[in-house]
Amino acid sequence: MAQLSSFSKAADSMGVSKGLVSRHIRALESELSCRLFFRTTRSVVLTEPGKELFSAAQQIDTISQKAAQSINMLTQDGYGYIRFTAPDALGPLIAKSALPAFAKENPNIHLELDFTTDIKDVEFGESDVALRSQKALPDNLVAKDIGALKDVLVCSPSLVNRHPINTLSDLLNVPCLKSSFDSSWNDWSLHSEDGQRVQLAAHGQYSSSSYEGLISLAMGGLGIACIPLALVEKSLADGSLVRILPNWSASQHHLHLVYTHQRFYPKKLREFIDAVMEWRKNKHHWFTD
Repeated sequence: MAQLSSFSKAADSMGVSKGLVSRHIRALESELSCRLFFRTTRSVVLTEPGKELFSAAQQIDTISQKAAQSINMLTQDGYGYIRFTAPDALGPLIAKSALPAFAKENPNIHLELDFTTDIKDVEFGESDVALRSQKALPDNLVAKDIGALKDVLVCSPSLVNRHPINTLSDLLNVPCLKSSFDSSWNDWSLHSEDGQRVQLAAHGQYSSSSYEGLISLAMGGLGIACIPLALVEKSLADGSLVRILPNWSASQHHLHLVYTHQRFYPKKLREFIDAVMEWRKNKHHWFTD
């Protein structure tokens, strides 16, 4: 009505009666305790408070339209954000090999990657997708099985030259490198290709809270480390580390791709999950199953 300067024209534009418009204006003026319009027989003009209210209403309308456009864009296929969290040791490997193809096919999707040992909340929206090795998960989360990482025994060439290791019993005479992040990781559950299983408690004076630290200690000849193959494959290839007892491995971390249960999954989320699963397929030798 402020734009049309007429109760009648405003009523016609909204498809309501002139009386209904008048009642709403009177109610609003009563609530604000001020007059919003100067009324004459020929025109309706905004008062100073009316102009202030009209300006604020225009701003609200603009913000509302922008919000509606943003929400519409976020819900459309090919737009929006995906927040992905994974362990700091494994996340960069996924980013390097799994995400370029996804990004090429989805140029308008914003990826937010958070690689950390801290557990980010998927259940309440802190992340959209997470790679986790947790055993217990809330019921409202979907856990897509990735498989168990294959851990291998590695050390420096100099160490194995000083202490040849040909059998499991030889491990008892060589220092091991221990995790200070999770003491349970120091119980090595080794299994052979022919189905044998042995539990070995890692012993040694050196430890690290990260796989990077354990790998550095191993390269320095300070002990044997039990490390996911994914993290030492390049070092084994260039000879800075050697794998000992190659018929034996461990599987400490069983991974799941975790996301909230939804009735309808956005296309961008489905395609992101497919990209990670394709990475898993291409790197099957990094896993025990």
